[in-house]
Amino acid sequence: MKLSRSTRAGVGLAGVGYVLVAGFVAFAVPTDAARQQETASTSQAHSHSHDHGHSHVDADQAEQLTGPFGPHGDRHPQAPVFETAADGLTERRRRSMSALSGHFRAVSATLLSDAGGEEMIQNHANALAALGGQIDTLFKTPSPAPEGEKGALPVIWEEQERFAQYTAAFATESAQFAQTVQAGGDLVNGLHDLRYYCVACHADFRQR
Repeated sequence: MKLSRSTRAGVGLAGVGYVLVAGFVAFAVPTDAARQQETASTSQAHSHSHDHGHSHVDADQAEQLTGPFGPHGDRHPQAPVFETAADGLTERRRRSMSALSGHFRAVSATLLSDAGGEEMIQNHANALAALGGQIDTLFKTPSPAPEGEKGALPVIWEEQERFAQYTAAFATESAQFAQTVQAGGDLVNGLHDLRYYCVACHADFRQR
């Protein structure tokens, strides 16, 4: 797939606009609380415990793996056995959402650069459609995030019919985007429309 200059320009303008708006919101009111939060975030980034769920152990505690390229120690061990089904589902949901975000951002990065990768856009779009079509299964068991922590809000299970409308809309839109890529259609607006459903669902059902 060869992207036209107009396609790159369209995505580029959208991306610049989004960054500018986000920048104005972030820096409009530099409160003490915001500065304290930034300090805390920086400190957390340098700690051994990562927000994405991997614990970072010392080299002498690494799990030893063997294979054709010699022995290697994995300092990011696999997740422990979860105490409840809700805990396991929460971990699986977070990983799946991270995967969705990764595929989405990979497409965006391809459209916004001259680094190539157009031949992989269809693979990313297909993955978005496949994961998007099963997104509702990630919320079968009530598993809201603890109060004050990022994650799913209780309203998901309190208003299941309304939430189902959001997941169904995302499933439809992600499938449509995969078809748009295959047909060589308007990727700029396709990606914009898909992103809308992500933002809308997070705004109404995710604790930030």
